[in-house]
Amino acid sequence: MGAIMIRCPATNELIPVGIDTDKDSFLGLPEVQAAPVQCPACGGQHTWSKKDAILETTMRIRSRGSSD
Repeated sequence: MGAIMIRCPATNELIPVGIDTDKDSFLGLPEVQAAPVQCPACGGQHTWSKKDAILETTMRIRSRGSSD
């Protein structure tokens, strides 16, 4: 699973759109404009579509003996 992210046009920061999904579901999304997202970086609202988005997946690697 990963978070769908877009780039804020004002700050150039990656921001989450509030949707977590897997790679196959992300790739299957249609190329339509999605609902606007409230931007935590600039405070504005941004519309987006799949072509504007990336799927960010973060893998946490735990070392042996880690207590996390």
